[in-house]
Amino acid sequence: VYNQNMLHVHPSSFLFPPNLFLLFLFLLFLLFLLLSLLLLLMLMLPSILSLLLLLLLLLSSLLSLSLLFLSLLFLSLLSLLSLSLLLLSLLLLSLLLLLLFNRNYNWTVLLTLMSF
Repeated sequence: VYNQNMLHVHPSSFLFPPNLFLLFLFLLFLLFLLLSLLLLLMLMLPSILSLLLLLLLLLSSLLSLSLLFLSLLFLSLLSLLSLSLLLLSLLLLSLLLLLLFNRNYNWTVLLTLMSF
């Protein structure tokens, strides 16, 4: 909106141009811009989704590998424990057999060995 001497421009004229054709061109430009951005997003969406799926696959494989290593470690610790228990039982069995077949065995040596 202009005043009488046409020197001063009202601020509302910048928001709403007086010429409707310029407003139509501006809205058309916004529409084309929005459509181009939408098309770009639609073209990039499969690549973005595939990248996300690839990252998810990588994370799951890392998790499965870590679980595999943890299970192997746990199994190795269990096997070491079972092996040590087996050796201990064999030692106790040998001491018992030694005691049974040798009547004149020194009891202090036997008790010292059993204390270990």
